[in-house]
Amino acid sequence: METAPEDAGGSPSLFLLSARAVTANMELLEEDVWGLPTVILQGLLPLMNIYYLERIEQTAVRKGLSTQSTWCKLWNDIMKSKPSRFGTVTCWRKKFLEAFFHNVLRGILDVSSDRRLIDHRFSPLMHSSRHVSELTICNKQQGVTELPPTVLECLAQSVETLKFLHLRSSDPGTQKSLRLLLHHLIHHGRVTKVSVLSWPCPDNQLLVLILTISAGYWELDPDSSCSLCRQTTHDTEPGGDPRSCVPPGSTEDSSGLSALLSLQPLNISQNVGSPSEQSTVPPENQSAGSPLSRKGTAHHRPPDRTSSSTSQAGLDPASKGPARGHTSDHNDLYDFIFNVSTTLGEGNTPETPPEKKVGVGASPLLGDIHYRSVRTLNLHNVPLTLSSCRSLCHLLCSWTALERLTMAYNDLGANIQLVLESLSALSRDPRCCLRVFSLSDFTTFVPMLELAHTILRIFPQLQLLSLSYDLESPSEWARVVEATVPCAENRLQTLELRFPQDPVQVERLVSVLMASRSLLELSLDNAMFPGQDDLRRVLRVIADCNTSLRRLSFHDMKMSDVHCEILHLLNHSRLEEMKFSFCRLFEEGSGDFLVDFVAAIKRNPNVRILKLSGNRLGNEGLFVLGDLFSSDSVCGIHYLDVSSNCIKPDGLLRFAQKLEGCGEMKLQQLSVSQNLLDRDPVLTQEALQALAGVCTVVSDSWDSGQAFADHISVM
Repeated sequence: METAPEDAGGSPSLFLLSARAVTANMELLEEDVWGLPTVILQGLLPLMNIYYLERIEQTAVRKGLSTQSTWCKLWNDIMKSKPSRFGTVTCWRKKFLEAFFHNVLRGILDVSSDRRLIDHRFSPLMHSSRHVSELTICNKQQGVTELPPTVLECLAQSVETLKFLHLRSSDPGTQKSLRLLLHHLIHHGRVTKVSVLSWPCPDNQLLVLILTISAGYWELDPDSSCSLCRQTTHDTEPGGDPRSCVPPGSTEDSSGLSALLSLQPLNISQNVGSPSEQSTVPPENQSAGSPLSRKGTAHHRPPDRTSSSTSQAGLDPASKGPARGHTSDHNDLYDFIFNVSTTLGEGNTPETPPEKKVGVGASPLLGDIHYRSVRTLNLHNVPLTLSSCRSLCHLLCSWTALERLTMAYNDLGANIQLVLESLSALSRDPRCCLRVFSLSDFTTFVPMLELAHTILRIFPQLQLLSLSYDLESPSEWARVVEATVPCAENRLQTLELRFPQDPVQVERLVSVLMASRSLLELSLDNAMFPGQDDLRRVLRVIADCNTSLRRLSFHDMKMSDVHCEILHLLNHSRLEEMKFSFCRLFEEGSGDFLVDFVAAIKRNPNVRILKLSGNRLGNEGLFVLGDLFSSDSVCGIHYLDVSSNCIKPDGLLRFAQKLEGCGEMKLQQLSVSQNLLDRDPVLTQEALQALAGVCTVVSDSWDSGQAFADHISVM
């Protein structure tokens, strides 16, 4: 409970007594309070409950008042925790009300615990829901069943990111409520990003539910339909609002038939995505006499939500579903598509249920229709079995709205083939707009540069490609010879590769770099080259072919023998950010190279950020680096990282004194973490104080002795 300030005599002041009376009767006095003078209103703000404090916001702004300090105090009093990224909170009102919504939803905050949270005129969830831009659903989806339609509709207008964290299985009633929540927020709302995080043992049924609705599919089930669906169906013509219930491939759109007749099976081991490998759709195990082929029956067949459930192969998801105003005309395109698809099959009798295809490329069930879908999907630490991976791929091959796909630690293994096949199918749809693909895993079966070639061939318009995993070996997937076919020309802007513990396929890497002439950012991590001549070649290619580069990062690579190529790169680039971390650049005997390195950067006015952590600079190297800021330097470095470079206190002090003599400079931040500064704390403090007058210093209390002992213990 908040304690009000008292006067010197220990009793409440007259103003405080009056303010308490006013705020306790806001239901009657609200309009009069808005008209009070600014100085009085300022004193009332801390005494208002959260509902009226939120309602007064516009009036306060108009009167030149800020409510931020009041909301910040509410956070400290009620949440009792330091928010993440404390210094970057731009609106405490939104921060508090968004957290308040989640805590009430999960039942971990009792609104009766503080008078500022209670008001009989307001619903806590309804009032705070308009401030929720990122909705997080945890564990057994607590509270989802308690969200009334009014709150769902409000969330649909505010939530843009939907995050699932540490999910666990839930009862059927909760899953039904979750389906409706997802439907409102994605199909009728503003959600563009869905993240599923940290789910070590996923419930396949629940995972498929999340993925299916995120991909834009909704079952034709009268029991689960919503008022927004009925309104949209009634008001919207086909081809109108993308949120419409009417599928794009209705009777007014013949693209469904074209998609049906043009589908082709995939085999990633045989040149994925090659137009020359088109073939006939695999036959479906279904006869023309099966229930799906009978007019009217297919429209109402209840969908099966198991991981193996699919529709007939060959139906584009964008073209399925009954058209509005469907008639019994035998020439109806909807029936024609069914007739074509069923004649492709081999017979099941009506008494025998047709076998559902589980291969990649099959679409969701015919009972589904296509709504708007999310543009970003992030699956992080969600292991995918063969069954769940197939379910994902069934959706992925038709997820044309997807712009960003991030898959991290999904334990794909050989299932990477299914993902590539579905992406290949997706790429052939002219509506495909995938621009970002990121894959991190423990191990997989495809060599990294083999995968990079394949992805860039499938998606030449891709803007960001990030790959990071170890190679499963031995395996037939790993027996790949060096590239003979060059990588496809592409529009890639960012390439991030963390290589496995295997020698780099140099020809393939060179081919990728030469084909990616629009690169702005390049990151190579843990690259082991067969020989230093191979690394020299790669550096030359970067300097000569990737002339648009602005950010370049090398990490954990041996670069002590390629000094000439590094200098060539520095002299022939317009780099703004450079990172050489743990690359052994400045080993013993490299003093001349350090001087030349500094001289090259001094002549480069573009460099703004320089990261040199873990390169054995030492005291002398750091002193030479100080010449970057001399009066004859044109470089504009404002961030310098010299962490983990065996720098001692006396060396840091000499560096600080050198910078003090350089006059005005652009350096804003200096990182000196994880050096040997604990050897002489007094001298270190003197150096840090001297540097404080020049720039902001990032340091730490690293125990170098303990770190050395830990290093020895694992050798």
